[in-house]
Amino acid sequence: MVHWEHRYLLGTMVFSVVGNVIRDFDEEYEAWRWLESEGWGLVAIEPPDPVRPGACKYYFKRQSPFPSRPVPIPEAYPIVEERRRSRRV
Repeated sequence: MVHWEHRYLLGTMVFSVVGNVIRDFDEEYEAWRWLESEGWGLVAIEPPDPVRPGACKYYFKRQSPFPSRPVPIPEAYPIVEERRRSRRV
């Protein structure tokens, strides 16, 4: 099963979806570069906020598998031989 993680970038700060600051950078370029190096991909851009013109919110997500568990190998089962029945008319 695949699990998706989500982050967003606002200015120079990277946030979790619930609003916790994950990391703060000196420049937006550094934040963007860090997200890409960590495997995050851009999925959406929110237009600038009317209250803070010029600040777009960029949404990122990345795919992370759940902790791998060993997949049990089923016991060997005998193969059933299928034969076609002839049609009787």
